[in-house]
Amino acid sequence: MPAKVLIPVDGARNSKTAEDYTVRLHEKMPLSVVLLSVIDTKDLDGHGLDPAYKESIIQAKRRFAEKATAEAASNLRAAGIECEKRLLVGHPANLICYTAQQEGFDMVIMAESGRTDFADWYLGSVTNNVLYHCRVPVLLVKHPRK
Repeated sequence: MPAKVLIPVDGARNSKTAEDYTVRLHEKMPLSVVLLSVIDTKDLDGHGLDPAYKESIIQAKRRFAEKATAEAASNLRAAGIECEKRLLVGHPANLICYTAQQEGFDMVIMAESGRTDFADWYLGSVTNNVLYHCRVPVLLVKHPRK
């Protein structure tokens, strides 16, 4: 039975690093993957934005997320990995942890944050929040050195 793995996808270098590692890990053990893209609304909440304008921003983010998730799914399927795509709207770290816990995932695979140490400390990051709050094991993948 394949291990059930959740991979957060945002189209950035971080998710590509996690996808590449997942392909290598799948060669050692079978995986069943859910690619989760969360349309982040943190920056839209509490600013009194016109609802129509806010919705247009969310739709633009949705199109980007759908494209990123489709590319990730294509890469994983080319490597013979069974995967499912999901899109949620809200706060990424909370939804990643909630989904992983509620649906009984064996692990979350994600790459280290792309921010500087100071930005991570001051602003926090999705990666840090998932690492410290998720009740499911989190596999943190380091970026390859160039």
